[in-house]
Amino acid sequence: MLHTPPWVRFHDAGRLTFRWEDAVLSAHHLGSDAASQPVLRTAQRIEPRARLALAIALTEWIVWRFDGLHTRTEPGAFLEAAWCATADPRYLRSFELLRADWRGPVEGPLWCALTHLGHALSRGVDFPRHLFDALSYLTRLALHVQPTTGPMMAWLPLVLDRLALVYPAGPEDPLEADLFARDAAARLGRWVPREVFDLAIPFDGNTGRAFLESVLSTARWEENAFLRRPEELRTAHFPGKPYELARLTVR
Repeated sequence: MLHTPPWVRFHDAGRLTFRWEDAVLSAHHLGSDAASQPVLRTAQRIEPRARLALAIALTEWIVWRFDGLHTRTEPGAFLEAAWCATADPRYLRSFELLRADWRGPVEGPLWCALTHLGHALSRGVDFPRHLFDALSYLTRLALHVQPTTGPMMAWLPLVLDRLALVYPAGPEDPLEADLFARDAAARLGRWVPREVFDLAIPFDGNTGRAFLESVLSTARWEENAFLRRPEELRTAHFPGKPYELARLTVR
């Protein structure tokens, strides 16, 4: 079970002063896209798995911002599934949350965040445009719903610099291309831990495996509707043993 990470901080989280209209969900109504441009520039320069992790980190600013203001269990369960999906996107079950069930200035933004992140994780590896669109939207949405933008804006540029330093994208090797998109996990780059986003912790890029091993070993797939069961994964010819990291090969 994930808890609020130390790098997500709020001033007066119970204050809902932002504008929200359930009928208007597009990024065009979340203000200027200037804040998302550094995110997109960095995303183009880092490994795919780091891009996925960045999308989850932005979503955490939204999910935890509303913690205690609703009784939904889905946001926390989805974050658990999302981090599992950075190990292999096949862990994430295809889902659709009914928009009509998620309304108002708390559940409305949560629906938007989970839906956009779900598209990024399930489609973003083979169709990067989905991931870049989600990164842009999630950045704007996260800033839009903050009580004050100061804490997030102090964190974001430093995290982008860290990702660019630790997870720079290397040149593509045509001999290692996954031409038939059979093994997405092997094309994502190095393992990325959640603690890379905690600027209070010195980081050298070598702890990603330990983090993901822990996430997978404690994943409650029996209770989490967003995670695929081991038998489903085996039927889909999942390589290795489901919810174990040891046998995955990363290029």
